[in-house]
Amino acid sequence: MKRVERVDYAELARLLREEGWDRPLPEVSPRPLKAWQQWVFWGLRLYIVVMLMIVIWAFSHGAPS
Repeated sequence: MKRVERVDYAELARLLREEGWDRPLPEVSPRPLKAWQQWVFWGLRLYIVVMLMIVIWAFSHGAPS
């Protein structure tokens, strides 16, 4: 048998106000990346492309069935 708990909405609203969940989040703006960070991300993209090519090659040249 499943136990059903009752929700006290007044208590929930009080808790949300206390924790600050009723206020909107602060504005977030993107920060420009440094040159070395851009190189790292491009390197990761290249790595992913090479690994995908290896996996596709391996599946297409797999063991005969």
